[in-house]
Amino acid sequence: MNWKTATHALKFPITMGEKTIAAITLREPDVEALEAIDELGIEPGKALKVRHMRGIIEALGDAPSEAIGKLHRDDLAALGELLGPLLDGAEAEAAAS
Repeated sequence: MNWKTATHALKFPITMGEKTIAAITLREPDVEALEAIDELGIEPGKALKVRHMRGIIEALGDAPSEAIGKLHRDDLAALGELLGPLLDGAEAEAAAS
């Protein structure tokens, strides 16, 4: 079975040195990603803060942390919308155990 992924083409590509990041691919979480997300201190029922969003994108994404810090807010919002379906399976598994 293949892991679920979602790719977002950045509206505002990020240039880091000689490299340009034009898209970020998010993947469903492995154990390390789940641990990193757990350490963010997200409180159920409360709105996510920007640092929570950044931490989740860093845990699930294929871009370096420095690039995530340079995301335009429109790209951050678009990536945020892609996170739900990738995390839904992980939340269901955690609730079952």
